[in-house]
Amino acid sequence: ATLEYFKGQSAKPSREVDLAEVKLVARQFPLCGMLTEADRYGSGHINDTIAVTFDQAGAPVRYIFQRINDLVFKDVPLLMNNIRQVSEHLAGKLAGGDSRSALTLVPTRDGKAFFRTPEGRYWRVYLFIEKAQTFDKLETVDQAFQAARAFGSFQAALADLPVMLGETIPDFHDTRKRFENLETAIARDRKQRATEVSREIAFAQARKSEVG
Repeated sequence: ATLEYFKGQSAKPSREVDLAEVKLVARQFPLCGMLTEADRYGSGHINDTIAVTFDQAGAPVRYIFQRINDLVFKDVPLLMNNIRQVSEHLAGKLAGGDSRSALTLVPTRDGKAFFRTPEGRYWRVYLFIEKAQTFDKLETVDQAFQAARAFGSFQAALADLPVMLGETIPDFHDTRKRFENLETAIARDRKQRATEVSREIAFAQARKSEVG
């Protein structure tokens, strides 16, 4: 459902790397060394994600550059304010400032959480977490357990967040409304596909009381 929502917003990322724009963005952040590489990274569906390598005294150091999709996230300053507050709160709880346990947002030279190009495109930069691995699809039960455990730890760490975060996509996390949308789609069955997924529909409907 999430991916379908984003597809509906014409959110497909570009496959091309505009090196001139990447260099422009790089100059807005306090990044040392010479830019040597910029390549598409990951399998995200929303933002343009680029791994950018700098030669820092002979050692390659990577950062993640992301062009934020403002068709999906229509209030980028609100989005980035949320990310900054969450990431800084988590960093304050990490023993010894472990930058591998949470995202580290790199501020611009003038202290902002993002840079906007003259053409109106929004960019953000993170420290690259080396030797990390992500999974687009679960392969084992243990991976599901570890994902749930990590998410629980994330929520627990934010339980005392001293601010209220802004809602970047209205009703995105409203599970009851999501279920109502599902029921409407089943009833309309515009593509006559409901019978093909009758087991999945029955599974969802049996848990209707839990969605709130």
